[in-house]
Amino acid sequence: MTGLGLVIMACILGGLAGVQYVPQVEKPARPKMETLAVEAREGYECRYVEFTVEKSRDGAERIRAYLLVPDHASRRDRRPAVVMLHDHGARFDIGKEKLVKPMASILDDVTGDHIMKSSQQWIDKNFDGVYLADSLASLGYVVLAADALYWGERSSDDAQRWSELTYGDHEHTRSLKDSIKVLKNKVYDGQKTLYDELYSKGVIWAEKMLRDDIASVGLLKSLPYVDKDRIGAFGFSMGAHRCWMLAAFCKDVRCGVALSWMTSQEPGERMKASDYSMAVMPMREQMDFGDIGMFLAPKPMLFLGGTADHLFPKEKVTKAYDKLRGHYSECPENLQTLFFEGGHHCGKDVQSIIVRYLDENL
Repeated sequence: MTGLGLVIMACILGGLAGVQYVPQVEKPARPKMETLAVEAREGYECRYVEFTVEKSRDGAERIRAYLLVPDHASRRDRRPAVVMLHDHGARFDIGKEKLVKPMASILDDVTGDHIMKSSQQWIDKNFDGVYLADSLASLGYVVLAADALYWGERSSDDAQRWSELTYGDHEHTRSLKDSIKVLKNKVYDGQKTLYDELYSKGVIWAEKMLRDDIASVGLLKSLPYVDKDRIGAFGFSMGAHRCWMLAAFCKDVRCGVALSWMTSQEPGERMKASDYSMAVMPMREQMDFGDIGMFLAPKPMLFLGGTADHLFPKEKVTKAYDKLRGHYSECPENLQTLFFEGGHHCGKDVQSIIVRYLDENL
């Protein structure tokens, strides 16, 4: 979707008459994929792949991802698939590694140690030690997880250096404590710089993420062992924002699970650095987040939030859920909104809810 496309769409939502436009977001580049490495795991393979996301004047842009393929998946035994969308977390050294156990074989001696440690620390903190993508693959799902722009292999040298000093076996880590903090803040503040750089070229960062995520769906749809009619999406935190945007604007996504990113917008709220990757300003100015339901309905969706989530207070989430339900008034059974006891977290109990929902809908 072009920047102009979302501007015009926002004008429609804002009630401006005489504007007719259908966002062109579902025609990514032909999903040419190359498999770079393969690792056998229990009941499935982890494949390290590179694929095309979009074309430009400078040629085709390609990104790398983890593709998890269950054993025996084939043309005769096509499997359901899930696009897994990672969170923000102010942690940029890893992206896809927040959902998939990293392949040690593709990590070099310089980067491997701290990426493995950073990934495991994130999984222990946010997922009760469970790599959710791997869990789904072991249950028979084809899973794709790629880095969003500014995370993982698409992050900056500063982000990787911060990870190395924080998680690597660096003998001077303690003495560099102040330097590490400065470096981390530099990476965090760099989000606005990236947003401004892209905007100066007519690109909105969140739109770029959306196009890349649509390309991920396109790749799954092209695989001979994937049932193209059973493709879903899951996201946690920023990944949840990506999930409901993707489900809204990609017809090939059959259902979505959005965990811990839905709220109501209050007048006069100020942008933080972490907002820039999700900020489509024309939309924010013209509509509330719950209004995305007008593009989602009647697609099956599950929204989950914690009762003690400090980032998304229950009162504001409840308002957003109410607005979503208004857009699903003709198909209320297709929208599920649930609160679980706890905070901004994807624990084992919540994972069970997610798996059950995907099983029922895919």
